[in-house]
Amino acid sequence: MVKDKPVQDDLTLKDLKKAGLTNKIKAITTGTDTPGMDWNLVSKDFKANFNLTTLVIAKGMGYYETLSEELVKDKIFYLLMAKCKPIARSLGVPLNSYIAMFQ
Repeated sequence: MVKDKPVQDDLTLKDLKKAGLTNKIKAITTGTDTPGMDWNLVSKDFKANFNLTTLVIAKGMGYYETLSEELVKDKIFYLLMAKCKPIARSLGVPLNSYIAMFQ
């Protein structure tokens, strides 16, 4: 999943195409250009594909903030930096730690 347009430092579908990754993985856009994942704003296509997938790679603290509280478990692999004290505390790591975590 990627954003329709750049938001902060999020990847876009254009970035994946440029890197030659779209012929190796299925990539779709969220249908939004907001930080993290707002389930009220994502496209119907995204929701359908999200429910069918077995693994989601979620890069960035915004995705952790918005997805970790959802009932979505056992398919999200987070890659992020704990840039604020509340997130670092929730992960049980020092501030500014890099995290790779499967939930």
